[in-house]
Amino acid sequence: MITFKPLKKDDFSTINKYLLLDKTRSCEKTAGALMMWRDFYKIEWAIFDETLIIKYNNEETPFYMMPVGANPEGAIEALGNATFVGICKEDLHKFDKNAEIIPVRENFDYLYEAESFRTYAGKRLHSKRNFVNRFKATYKYEFLFDSDKSELIEFFKEIDKKQPHLDETGKAELDEIIDLLENRELFELHTGAIKVDGKIICATIGTQLHDTLYVNVEKADKDYIGAYPMIASEFAKAFPEALYINREDDLGEEGLRISKLSYKPLCLLEKHEVIVNK
Repeated sequence: MITFKPLKKDDFSTINKYLLLDKTRSCEKTAGALMMWRDFYKIEWAIFDETLIIKYNNEETPFYMMPVGANPEGAIEALGNATFVGICKEDLHKFDKNAEIIPVRENFDYLYEAESFRTYAGKRLHSKRNFVNRFKATYKYEFLFDSDKSELIEFFKEIDKKQPHLDETGKAELDEIIDLLENRELFELHTGAIKVDGKIICATIGTQLHDTLYVNVEKADKDYIGAYPMIASEFAKAFPEALYINREDDLGEEGLRISKLSYKPLCLLEKHEVIVNK
């Protein structure tokens, strides 16, 4: 029997050594994403045969992340009848041939070439480049890397008041963002922010793992035209060794999907739900 326990912030170092073994570039398998949503999704974890198993409990039926470690197939077998989410193509062969596999478009990750964000070069991104040039011409700004946490928290609180929440996830997001900021060093995360006239007007949270920069949070005051492409570009420049950027999924929201597609992704990382019934 596999014994699970609630995921706490002090568990970060233990689970992270397993997450670092994954090379799929999936946003689910980053400590930032897991630690950010550990309370909302009531996340639990266990180690089975040197393999990390993550369990989500926010629905009637629990579901699992792809096991990561020495024996993922054995962990899948040990779980018996179970539903797995966020499963990349590279991991589908680890399931029994009789498992039901369902592509979930709203969970596909958007993967970009990092250099495209640093420069917005070429015709495909000319609109983003124009927004950035307009921003630079209009505002006297300052980019801050890993700046004061209290200022960042105040910014996210103000933005939270301006932006409507469409679902329970959105309503919980502010508390999760504050948790990430308060534990920035522990979770090995970094922040970027842009100030105009001494005030933060956009900010982001993320980290680089292997060759990929993962952007977990990005918020901007829409009153400042070009703030979103500006913060995205400046944050990418802060990680010159990153080859790719994962900007996570679109949750099926039309506006978010249009925005993410407008940055011209290199590809979409397909994610699947896998239902195992023995």
